[in-house]
Formats: sequence, C-alpha cells, structure tokens
Amino acid sequence: MRRALLLAITLAGCGPGFLDPILTTGVDPSSPGEATALATGGPPETTSGASSTPGSPSNPGPSTLTSGVPDDCTFVCTATTTDDGSFIIPPDPPASCDVWVQDCPTGEKCSAAGPPPLDGESIACTPIVSDPDQLGEPCQMLAEGYLGPDTCDLGLYCHDIDPFSQKGTCIPLCTGDFAAPSCPIGQACLKLDLPLCLPACDPRLDLCPAGETCLWLGHEFGCWPAGEQPKKGLFEVCEYADQCEDGQICTNTGTAAECDQDGVACCIPFCDLEAPACPGFGLACEPFYPDNLPPPGLEHLGVCSLP
Repeated sequence: MRRALLLAITLAGCGPGFLDPILTTGVDPSSPGEATALATGGPPETTSGASSTPGSPSNPGPSTLTSGVPDDCTFVCTATTTDDGSFIIPPDPPASCDVWVQDCPTGEKCSAAGPPPLDGESIACTPIVSDPDQLGEPCQMLAEGYLGPDTCDLGLYCHDIDPFSQKGTCIPLCTGDFAAPSCPIGQACLKLDLPLCLPACDPRLDLCPAGETCLWLGHEFGCWPAGEQPKKGLFEVCEYADQCEDGQICTNTGTAAECDQDGVACCIPFCDLEAPACPGFGLACEPFYPDNLPPPGLEHLGVCSLP
C-alpha cells in the first residue's frame, strides 16, 4: 500500500500577496524521498524551512523557531537558543557532490544514495550501471524503498516507483542552478535536494495523466503522483497542497468568508482572468502572478479571493 509522505518545499520572495498556500504536501512514495516536516506547534505555514508565500525560491539558511521546540519533536532536537529564547535549527550538512554540476568521477553520477529522508546527507556519487536506462525508459531502483541508486543514466532519476516491483521511469533532473533552474520544454522544476523535471500543467485543466495531480511547485505547476488522502471540496478545510480537488488550491482561510476561520487552510478555486467567475460571497478573480512573470500558458491564471 502506498503511504503518504511529507514534502517540504522551501520558498521565499514576492508572490501573490493575498495568498498563503500550504506547501507541506501529502504525496505518494514516488517522491525521491521525504523531507521531515518540522513541527512548530502551529499550522503548516509556520513550519521551519517552508515559507508559505509563493515566489522565487532561494536556498534556506538556518531557521529560527520563535514558538520554541515542540513537545512532539519530529526531528533531532539539536537546536541552540538565542538571547531572546528562540531556537535556531542548524542547516542540513552539505551534500557530498553537487547535483546541479554533476561533479562526480567518470562512471558515477550525483544522485540520491539514500536512506530517507531526502536531504543533503542522502545525495552522493553512485556508480552508473552498465547499459543504463535512458529518458522515458523503464528503470529499476537498486535499493529497497524509493530512495537510492537506480539504473538510469547520468542526469536522470528513476521516478514513480512501484512499491512492489521497485520499478519506475527515468525522468530528467533539472539543470542550471537553484536560482535559475532549467528543464526541457513543457516541463517544470521541482526544486528539492534532488531537483526533478515534471510535466508542466495548468491547474484549471485536468490534463495530467491518470493518478497524478497538478501541483504548485513554488512558481510553476507540475504533474505529481496523487496521494491517497481524501480530496477536499470547495471551501473545505485542508492541510496539504495536493489535498484539494482539481482546479483548487489549499490556501489561507482569510481568502474566503465561507472558509472555517479556525481551520489550518481551505480549498479555493482557480479562475480565468479573461472570463472571471467565482463562487462564494464577494469573491473576485485576482491574478495569481501579480508581481512575477507567469510561466508560459499561465498568463491568465487567477484565483478566487476576497479583494
């Protein structure tokens, strides 16, 4: 059975000011790994290492938790305290190789070496198998689980792993660098410690393959294997970015009066700026990218919100 994981996408910078999307995501183990969500005793938007404001991603530095270390610490609590009583969590140790540069010796690739969770410690040089699998070809995970060496060639990773056969499909890694990633035309970069190129999508259209959902990646949208958690409907309380029905986004409860203001977040619909139409009381179709250049094809993407 596929189990849900937590994927923390770190974002910073400017974006849709009225939005506060939930970026802690319940996802399928087709993920290259799981990033532990750092609980702060508050809702996901206050999670250390995951800003909930959309915009241009940047590498996270040490994170300060002003709410203190929680009783139910889900990480190794090695935080130090500052004079004001806040806790500083040290950053992850650096990876042993650079996945963007692919600086491993000849015959090796910089990729996930495991074990979970996916972080800098799980990225290392691994041998490239003889006669490696190419882009779009079936591949095999060479370690138990979904994070580790695989049979894909340099610059590729075995994605969407079947938990029983340990087989998946080779997809490309993002190139360039974290600040300016690049993927083949028609794909979007999911900027994790192991950055993956995913099929780009429009959240207003249900065009992802069966079993996948159009997920907000921080600036673009990409098709990602859907988790098993039940989908939430319009204005219902949500906790994860991929928990809402297609055509909706999990965002802050102040976006609509119909949302439960005591909930973590709720499901709000996307809309088309050229043909604006929104349900609910007083909602208007607002630009999803008011301050940033939209990705191609998303120039008219809007989201319903109180003005």
